[in-house]
Amino acid sequence: MNKLFTILVSFLSILFSPSLGRAGVEGQVGTPVVGGDLSMLPAYEQAGDKWLDESGNEIGDLLCYLHQECGWTAVRVRLFVDPARDAYLGTCQDLDYVKALGRRVKDEGMALLVDFHYSDTWADPSRQQIPASWTDHTTQGLCRSLYDYTYDATRSLIEAGARPDYVQIGNEISYGLLWNTSNGSYPSSNSQYEQAGYCPSWEDSYTLPGAWQRTAALLGNGAQAVHRAFDDMGLDSTSVRLIVHTALSNMEWTKDNFYRHIERAGFTNYDIIGLSYYPFDHGSLSALSTLLTTVERDFPQRPVHIVETAYYGESYWHQDNYDFSQLWPFTPKGQQQYLTDLIAELHKHSQVEGLYYWLPEECGTGYATKVWDHVLARSFWQTGAQQRHPMLLPPEGEAPIKTLCTFLGSEDAITALPVHPSGESPLYTLSGTRAYTPRPGIYIKNGRKVVM
Repeated sequence: MNKLFTILVSFLSILFSPSLGRAGVEGQVGTPVVGGDLSMLPAYEQAGDKWLDESGNEIGDLLCYLHQECGWTAVRVRLFVDPARDAYLGTCQDLDYVKALGRRVKDEGMALLVDFHYSDTWADPSRQQIPASWTDHTTQGLCRSLYDYTYDATRSLIEAGARPDYVQIGNEISYGLLWNTSNGSYPSSNSQYEQAGYCPSWEDSYTLPGAWQRTAALLGNGAQAVHRAFDDMGLDSTSVRLIVHTALSNMEWTKDNFYRHIERAGFTNYDIIGLSYYPFDHGSLSALSTLLTTVERDFPQRPVHIVETAYYGESYWHQDNYDFSQLWPFTPKGQQQYLTDLIAELHKHSQVEGLYYWLPEECGTGYATKVWDHVLARSFWQTGAQQRHPMLLPPEGEAPIKTLCTFLGSEDAITALPVHPSGESPLYTLSGTRAYTPRPGIYIKNGRKVVM
């Protein structure tokens, strides 16, 4: 069956079937993961940046350090369609860039989350710009472009040794993705954001004709493309877990209604609910707790990953939505306490299986300098003009960058690993991540330690 016919069948089934792909598929309990979005790491390394440990010694390989010294088990990497079209220095993650970084992640024995932005530039709740090369802006045309691109990219990643463990279909798609501009039905500017984001009633705000069906169709094509790529490579398509990611996590009705509406529109072919939570944007931990309780009540079989979070470790003067500087001062100690309190709250919710810090590699000489000064202050490193960056350290206690791994809990991750009595027996790292391309070292196989 050729690809064009497959796309046509997929699109028709999405538009006219009450179920999308593997109808009713729900996420299964998985090994918890913790890490960060390291999308800028190769660019900063190429620029000559160096990171220093607690003793002031230069860290030779930051990725290896985060895994082996800080206990991180997963890395998130964003992917743009054609970032060369965008002048912003942070948008450099094309497919070749992500394949190279993804291979490093897998070689290190960590889990890889690939974040498809489906844009040439940043995608977030305020903008979801269609890639310039996707010229057919009808829903059918966009579904075809999205399917082709997702299939080709996923297959290329697998072939390059960067097989994803998680795939995020869109980035912060709280109000949909690939906003249409050809016929005026789906605005390209902030007007949709303003209409939907701050209305008291979601039902009254998301009323563009066919909006939910359109979003469901796009997501369905992305999900089917990932699974088909795995199938065509002879891999188990259930081994990759699909994430649907939204932001504005303080709004209970946003989470409740977004996921319920896309499922009512027919899209159920995803595994994990992904959330952004920044306290200065989204409110207190009690607001997050209320949200997570709602998700657990309404989606009891959907695991949750906090795929973005961060907090200030240095002084910063800015007008945020919420000011928690009295509770968590803008210091390394305050940053550490935020992470401790956040993790304590997440541990109260059994469905939360993943936690990622956003832009932990930021060091002050990269793309955000003098553009996003508030982003610099959220780093784990002292920022400035120098290219050797000391780690932020509180007067007492552990470095914030090493606090993150406590999300995994005190129990050894080995106890959560599946045992394969026959057939293929996968290898896992000591932190619980499946090792597809193991290097010499100690691993877990069928619940026992083995030396490779």
